[in-house]
Amino acid sequence: MKRLILAALLLLPAAARADPTTATLAPFLDAVAACAGRPDLTLAVIGVEPGQTALSREQAEEVRLAVESRLQATGRVRLAASADVVRIKALREGTTGLSGAEAEAQIRAAFSGDASVFLVEPRRAGETAALRLQAITRTAACKATSEPLTVPIRVGAAVADLDAVMEGAVKAFAAAAPNAKAVEVCPFVAEGGHSTCAGALTDRLLIALDAEARSANRILKGARLDVRRSPPGTACTGPVTARGRFLTDQYRQSWMELEFQRDGAVLAPTGRRRIGVEGLGCDPTPRPFLDHLAATARTDAGRLTVAATATPFSAGQRLEMRIEARAQQTLYCWVVAPDETAFVALPVRGNPASAAPLKAGEAKRYPRSYGLDEIVAGEPFENLFACFGIEGGLPPELAERWLAAAPGAEADARLLQPPDVLDLLGKIRATPGVTEATARISVR
Repeated sequence: MKRLILAALLLLPAAARADPTTATLAPFLDAVAACAGRPDLTLAVIGVEPGQTALSREQAEEVRLAVESRLQATGRVRLAASADVVRIKALREGTTGLSGAEAEAQIRAAFSGDASVFLVEPRRAGETAALRLQAITRTAACKATSEPLTVPIRVGAAVADLDAVMEGAVKAFAAAAPNAKAVEVCPFVAEGGHSTCAGALTDRLLIALDAEARSANRILKGARLDVRRSPPGTACTGPVTARGRFLTDQYRQSWMELEFQRDGAVLAPTGRRRIGVEGLGCDPTPRPFLDHLAATARTDAGRLTVAATATPFSAGQRLEMRIEARAQQTLYCWVVAPDETAFVALPVRGNPASAAPLKAGEAKRYPRSYGLDEIVAGEPFENLFACFGIEGGLPPELAERWLAAAPGAEADARLLQPPDVLDLLGKIRATPGVTEATARISVR
């Protein structure tokens, strides 16, 4: 008898053996079909309301895709390609300045399926999210709501919590300065040094501001918001600015502060908020600039190494750096100071030997191997000797900028100021195929 039952189950159509998680959607789809007046449905899963804070944008998108997958698994639904075009509920409830007829016209023009499906009342609990599906037909004459649905979340809660803080701050700013047309985002500052988490927080703030700039309410009202990121190391100016700080305490807990300013007046400050940085891919440790530069370098000892011939050097001793390549590459080296200034060491304009690529297995000593004058240690100091190696050389624009600051046969190197140093560093590190090597120059 058991074998007969098993055989019968195997012969059942796929719909009859549906996954329990998709089977729970059957009453909902029946109700939507009744609303639409047809069994074959074309639905657009629009997603959660823009103003909710239970889920981050990444989590909300993950949940939306999971719901789409479950709807498809029922075999009863086609998904509309316009799923991301509009958010009907946001247009109706979050839009001001439009009549009901105008909002309805916007909706009909943007969507041509049988119904839109919104994810309503989302609640996060650990690694899952609970929500309901609410379908509204094209004419908005009928709607259907599902029983609660549980969906796993694969994006870390720490990022969601951080995004909720950013979104709340941006909404408070929008309420405090509804007529603001532009905002200059100053890079987050890490208290006590430099941390890659400061850059990660700046990125999350830009994402939140970009979402506000693209919100349905602003687009339909023509209320443009230009979001600009101020380059690192430069003065952050503008009628409206966003300024943030990243801090770590003695217990290695992470905190952030964010405030918007308009003509010097503080708008919508968050106060000090404890945050989790797990999932951001950053190191919260604040470091002095040279330590930060070395710690974040894209090193590969299998391609390029740099080392000082003495650690430390003594006064009167000849300063030399050993450079060894294990793959052919063109070198660009500079000496960076703790105050974020720098000067180019290699190549030297008018010195072909210094511009020639290093061959695989070749080792040289700077400055002796390049025909340059020797350097003798004098007063105590500490700098960082850093090289970028890339096969074929840097892109022309970057190479020209680098050489413009390089020393010449009869001219010293131009001292690069922090904005130039940080800008060059970011652009060179973003170049595919670049390898870095660093070594301290210490004179005691």
